[in-house]
Amino acid sequence: MVKTIAVTAVALVALGYLLTMGVGKPISTDLSVIGQGKPVLVLAYENFSPTGGDALNRLRQVRSDYESRLVFVVADLGTPQGRAFANRYQLVDGQAVFLKQDGQPLRVTSIPADERELRSRLESTLAAVE
Repeated sequence: MVKTIAVTAVALVALGYLLTMGVGKPISTDLSVIGQGKPVLVLAYENFSPTGGDALNRLRQVRSDYESRLVFVVADLGTPQGRAFANRYQLVDGQAVFLKQDGQPLRVTSIPADERELRSRLESTLAAVE
C-alpha cells in the first residue's frame, strides 16, 4: 500500500512538472499559419540539440501570456519543410524569426536565456506590428 502511494505521488509530481514546463501543449510545426493575419514567431529547432531545446523550453514558459497576440511555430530542421524555411531566413538551431501579419519578416533573433529579456523582446516586437 505504501509503495502504491509513493509511486502515485512521484507520478503526480512528474506530471505537474511536465505540464508547468509546457510539455502538455506542444508548439505546432504548421508553417501554413504564416501570413494569415496574425504575427508569427518561428523557432528553428533541431531535435536532440541542447540549444534548440533550451530555446523551445523558454518559449513554452511564456507562450500562454502571448498566444492571443502571437502564433508560436517550430521549423523542425529534421524535416524538408523546416530545413527549407530555416534556409530561407538563414536561421540556425535556436534562432527565431518574427513575421508580420502578412508574412513579411520583421527580424531574426536569438531566444534570450533571461525570461524578462524574452518578454521585453516579445513586447517590443508586438508593439511594432500592432
